Amino acid sequence: MVGLFWGLITGRRGRLSAVNLPLAGLRVVEFCWVWAGPMMGQHLADLGAEVVKVEWYKRFDLYRTRGVERLRGSLPEDIRRESSYSFQSLNRNKLGFASDLKSEEGLQLVKELITESDVLLENFTVGTLDRLGLPPDELDRLNSRLVSVSLSATGRGSSIESLRSYGLMLSALGGYESLVTDQNSEFIGSPTFVMSDPNAALFGVLAALAGSLHARKTGVGATYECSQIEAVASLIQTPQRSGSGNAITEGIFQTLDGDFVALSVDTSSSEDWPFQSAETLETWSGETTTQEVLTQCRDSGGIATKVEDLAQTENSEIFAGTDVRQSCLHPITGERDIVATPWRVNGHRAPVRKPAPILGESNDYILRNVLGFTEERIEDVHNSGVIHED
Repeated sequence: MVGLFWGLITGRRGRLSAVNLPLAGLRVVEFCWVWAGPMMGQHLADLGAEVVKVEWYKRFDLYRTRGVERLRGSLPEDIRRESSYSFQSLNRNKLGFASDLKSEEGLQLVKELITESDVLLENFTVGTLDRLGLPPDELDRLNSRLVSVSLSATGRGSSIESLRSYGLMLSALGGYESLVTDQNSEFIGSPTFVMSDPNAALFGVLAALAGSLHARKTGVGATYECSQIEAVASLIQTPQRSGSGNAITEGIFQTLDGDFVALSVDTSSSEDWPFQSAETLETWSGETTTQEVLTQCRDSGGIATKVEDLAQTENSEIFAGTDVRQSCLHPITGERDIVATPWRVNGHRAPVRKPAPILGESNDYILRNVLGFTEERIEDVHNSGVIHED
């Protein structure tokens, strides 16, 4: 069913199709969940790769229920797990394959899929794929040209490699959180936004692309490992905090109107109120309307902008004439706008070709078109129960 989307023109004149996107023809098998791993797959899928997301009904991506936790009990579970905006955004343009990796037959199906793939992505705790029967030497035996990319929390060989954690902890361990301060250099942290996941995802994409180029040239694959903690640490070169003697003072300040503004001003030599320090900027902003703060800061040579949410940003002059969001028709939740990919190829934005996969929706397509199973064998697989919900 999902395979029918492959190669279709999106309907708008001049828009790209899957067949002429730069990664068309690259097959990726994705064992990922939450944010970092699925974002790797999202970027590759947006650029045309055929990304097959592997899950199981008893072990599916936790982001399937992200933001819809309170709907537990009020919706059937097979509906609730398809309703998350976060999941739909991170997993657009992918195929979905559900197989029980803890069963011998289910694992064998996945092994056959790996044999037919170019890239494998995973962001499990170190050793998880090993325990499932897919250690590095087995992957190499199955497919010597396979490019395997791992985005574990710590990386193999770390003294804490068995650590199970999420982004905020990894941002803290990597040193980033200590730099999240207010305009007075007081520690505040970032309770809702972390740097480990999106940063590690981009490192993973680079590894997948570089590895694929090398494998196509030499016929030999490789295993690439990226520690999410190290990905965070790589952001921190010579950390500079605002308000600590720098020539430029930057910060987020609240205005009299209750809005927040981001200001960047030269306070190194100014004797004019309020452009003397972070403290004077904070006091002045709190007593001044938003528009006055923006105007006076810009008139003084500084940079100033109002802190806006995405809905406000879409309607601002910054993105005038662009399609920041794209409409996507999901078979469960209906039509939804999702944040568009930032990629443009020859001036055209890479399209949303299909919505995020319903759990296991591409099973028959994978068995028939990728693995080349006969109809009789597909029926046997169905009867075995390894690709169906109990």
